[in-house]
Amino acid sequence: MTALLEVTGLTKRFGGVSAVDDCSFTVAENTVTALIGPNGSGKTTVFNLVTGYLPADSGTVAFAGRTITGMDPGRLYRRGLSRTFQQARVFPELSVQENLVVAGGWSLAALFGRRISRSDRLRAAELLEEFRLDRVADLTAAELSFGQRKLLEFAALLVSEPRLVLLDEPTAGVNPVLIETMEAHIRSRHAGGTTFLIVEHDMQFVMRLCDPVIVLDRGAPIASGTPVQVQSDPRVLDAYLGD
Repeated sequence: MTALLEVTGLTKRFGGVSAVDDCSFTVAENTVTALIGPNGSGKTTVFNLVTGYLPADSGTVAFAGRTITGMDPGRLYRRGLSRTFQQARVFPELSVQENLVVAGGWSLAALFGRRISRSDRLRAAELLEEFRLDRVADLTAAELSFGQRKLLEFAALLVSEPRLVLLDEPTAGVNPVLIETMEAHIRSRHAGGTTFLIVEHDMQFVMRLCDPVIVLDRGAPIASGTPVQVQSDPRVLDAYLGD
């Protein structure tokens, strides 16, 4: 399979501590790839380096065959690479529908000036219905539950129809019903051609949904393969259970 994302030799130090250490891996197009590892293994730091929220000390990142190392998040979003965060980033004072419209690239001035096109409003309405947020469309994002805010953040990034979506712990703090909903949306989007890279601690979720699985420890990959392969890899067991 063709590599959509190529990470080569990424390194990031904070003081004398290497959070990411010569990290290299690829994400093949049309996969749902997991990036897992024990606490402190560097997973979120890797996400921040790939998506331009942190500068790398060394190494390169390529997306769709082009080097994107150090590119700012806005440019990456426009190129088709989007991400979520552990704590959902939405506009709390805007309504749910307005959050989706803004995600489509419209300014707040255009939004409140009611200059949004009918097609963009229809697109927002479709996503609201798909994510079952239509019944809360007029509520502010601040009024939503934690899980609903995560769904809204996910729906908002899909407005741009990205090629690659990075999800940072999508099920953390979310109730079982919304976990099932999140999984169904990932499967649906993947079937439509979207590639996913997912950081997640819920191993049942990972083993049901993701293939391949990449395992990080101390900032570098130690194993990769199918869920069954990584579950039985001694290096992985040692990383999770060792001292």
